[in-house]
Amino acid sequence: MRPPLTALAAAVLLTACGGVSRHCVGEFEYQRAQTLPVPAQVDGLAVRDSPSALQIPPPPAHPVPFAREVEDPKKPGKMRTECLDVPPPLNLKAEPPAPDAAKPAPDQS
Repeated sequence: MRPPLTALAAAVLLTACGGVSRHCVGEFEYQRAQTLPVPAQVDGLAVRDSPSALQIPPPPAHPVPFAREVEDPKKPGKMRTECLDVPPPLNLKAEPPAPDAAKPAPDQS
């Protein structure tokens, strides 16, 4: 009875953590958020402009999409979604070292 219960608990925990699925395609509510104007002057209240106050930067000139379609190296001709919050895949193929031009040629004596 204990192994099925353990497996069920593990499945619930993985589901609660998000599992392996990523949701980065589409527009989300926070992307439609607008900056509110500074509150109007109120009688008896002086709003100071503090140099240490946090400032919201302007939007970038060339925004980077959160998700993009790239060619899948494991399935040539197929596309896959790549999310910005996921690091790129690690390339484990070792490239041969470049010949070192600073090494002298071996003696031919």
